[in-house]
Amino acid sequence: MRRRRSTAEEYGDPAGHRALEALYTAHADRVLAYLLHRTDRETAQDILSETFVLAWRKSGSVPDDALPWLLASARRLLANRVRSDQRHRALTERLALMADRTEAAEIGDAIGTRAEVAAALSALSEQDREVLVLSAWYGLTAKQAAQVMDCTATAFAVRLHRARKRFRAALPRPDHTQPVHGALAQVHFTKGESA
Repeated sequence: MRRRRSTAEEYGDPAGHRALEALYTAHADRVLAYLLHRTDRETAQDILSETFVLAWRKSGSVPDDALPWLLASARRLLANRVRSDQRHRALTERLALMADRTEAAEIGDAIGTRAEVAAALSALSEQDREVLVLSAWYGLTAKQAAQVMDCTATAFAVRLHRARKRFRAALPRPDHTQPVHGALAQVHFTKGESA
């Protein structure tokens, strides 16, 4: 299978634009029809655009018989969108459940009032807040959070340990005997208080 010789840089010139337009004119209707069998019109239009942006970026990888490559790319992009939407819905449902919980008093007994927790979080550095929020609010594992923070899982675990220690130190010292790091996973944040 022969590959196209054009590259994304060539699309900056008129010939490159013509090549991309020709690719779009030849295949956009079929790619859109493929997507419409799998999703709603608005999402299909979005994925169609993303597919041809990808074709532009990877123009050197698009074969002469471009339709199968375009359909495969559209399928992967749609699958990514569906997974992203599912994660977003799951997070929204989880946050709604957290907002509906009536255990605020128990949490207050465990680590302090909402105001005390917010004040303690505000006293921390941005990195400490980020580490705590990724762990407690989003429920990420050390490996997942390490990807977000662009560090190793071990480095993230150390940062989390230190952030929890500084968080405990920033809280007022009433008779709270329950460890903060266990209760922190249950902290009832509102969006404005998530630091």
